[in-house]
Amino acid sequence: MIDQCIQLSIHSDAEEAATVAGVLRYNRQMPALQQPGDHSGDQRTTMHQVTLSETQCRLLLAVIQRAKDTQHFTPDTRARGLGGFAESCEELLRWRVTEHSGRQHDPA
Repeated sequence: MIDQCIQLSIHSDAEEAATVAGVLRYNRQMPALQQPGDHSGDQRTTMHQVTLSETQCRLLLAVIQRAKDTQHFTPDTRARGLGGFAESCEELLRWRVTEHSGRQHDPA
């Protein structure tokens, strides 16, 4: 999903989308997180910490929504669309907002 978000950001005309792509590239290069015991899948399901700011999360969500609305898919998402992308980004955004408000949060 990170790779596809990088591709969507690179091809977006949204201001600062290239910055989002750069942060995601950096995150993708960092060591993968340890997967939970109940997690299954191949290399494509490897999890990484995402360090986008709240503003960058909002921009990425807008990029994803625009791609969904215009049916602009990456080669890897053409077959199944962008199912789950907006939801994952919204979850990250909620976590970022909660993190910065000082309230306790559950990242899951």
